[in-house]
Amino acid sequence: KIENLCINCMREMKEPGGICEFCGFNVETFELPRHHMRPFTILAGKYLIGKAIGEGGFGITYIGMDLELEVRVAIKEYYPQGAAARDNRTNDGTVCSYSENTRTFFEEGREKFINEARTIAKFRGLPEIVGIIEFFRENQTAYIVMEYLDGQTLKQYLKTNGGKIPADELLCMMKSLISSLGKLHAQGLIHRDISPDNIMLMKNG
Repeated sequence: KIENLCINCMREMKEPGGICEFCGFNVETFELPRHHMRPFTILAGKYLIGKAIGEGGFGITYIGMDLELEVRVAIKEYYPQGAAARDNRTNDGTVCSYSENTRTFFEEGREKFINEARTIAKFRGLPEIVGIIEFFRENQTAYIVMEYLDGQTLKQYLKTNGGKIPADELLCMMKSLISSLGKLHAQGLIHRDISPDNIMLMKNG
């Protein structure tokens, strides 16, 4: 049942609302940031939106559910800070340029967002790069649907390990990642935001 899904982990609870028995999230104390999409919004007729799991300078990433395949996904929305606006108090998820002065920047950025998704989708065989499932335009913005990564960020891992990682362990982690980034760079795509909170460590290491 859709209404029983936890917006934080997208697992089906016994009853809607209250505290999730899987992740401990309490929807009754959740405050939705004004510029975020409302949970339970459906995109492209099949992607159910949960709460945001990340936010950067050019987008907001949400946990989601593919209602056709019944699998969790991550959905990144093009939402450049300082150049986009939305008011979630209405049921309209439309994103618009913040002002006439930012319209060109907003629209050009949206096309770059889609083009980068198209490029990254070609590298789905590389295990170190998140797999792109689909990308599309909706709500006057654009969305990238990606595989959901069940793990923790390098930032979280550092925090639980006293802020340090032994050099040999870190080099082992980074070797294959740097190799895959090199293949992206060869196609003219530069990430521009490599940081501990953008690197995921999966449960299998």
